[in-house]
This record gives sequence, C-alpha cells and structure tokens, in this order.
Amino acid sequence: MANQAGLGLSDKVHNEELNEYPEDWKQDYLYLNAWLRAFVRHYGPAVRVRLLDPQSLVGFWKSLRYRVWRYPGFVLEGRERFLGWEAEPALHRRLQELLRARGLPVPEGEFRVVEKVAWNWDE
Repeated sequence: MANQAGLGLSDKVHNEELNEYPEDWKQDYLYLNAWLRAFVRHYGPAVRVRLLDPQSLVGFWKSLRYRVWRYPGFVLEGRERFLGWEAEPALHRRLQELLRARGLPVPEGEFRVVEKVAWNWDE
C-alpha cells in the first residue's frame, strides 16, 4: 500500500532483506530477474510464466509435487522438468516444439539475456 502511494517503502524493505544474502545469491537473483524479463520479451504472450518462491508454502508444495530439487527449475505443462541453468537449451528447444505443434508463432533468433546485471544493494 505504501509503495502504491509512491513512498517506495516496499522497495527499501526488499533491498534490506536482499542485503542479508551472500553476494553470489544476489547475483543469481539478478540474473534470474534479467532472464525472466528477456524470456517474456522473447516468447511474448504465447507463453505464460509463473514464478514461485521455493521457500513459500505454495512453492514448497510445487517443488515436492514436480520433484524440483535444483534451481532454477522449469516445469512445462505440469509434466516436463528442466532443472538448473544447464537445462536451459533443452527448455528452449522443447518450448519451440510445443509452440510449433500448436501452430503458435516461434520467436525468430536466439534467446539472449542482454541486460546488464547490476544493483545498488545499499539503497
């Protein structure tokens, strides 16, 4: 509510919470954030993304349900799992196969995260 009023309190609390994590975790968070933005831009409205925090109750349940023990974990259509960044190329290949099979547009070009990952954690 305070953030909606333009006070920026939510962002400040969020940054303070993030400062409690080790630097490598912060960088992983930033990369995932940039990756998600690039993913949504690349695939557009043909793909729906649902991000879950594995520490939340719903995220914990979904991790158990889909047997996601490594992160990031991607689940396509509730059946196919892609675990860790090394599975990303297979995720894109399978996603493009699914789009073609449904007659939906497949994005041109290679998927790339082009945003520079930088954050001032002390704000």
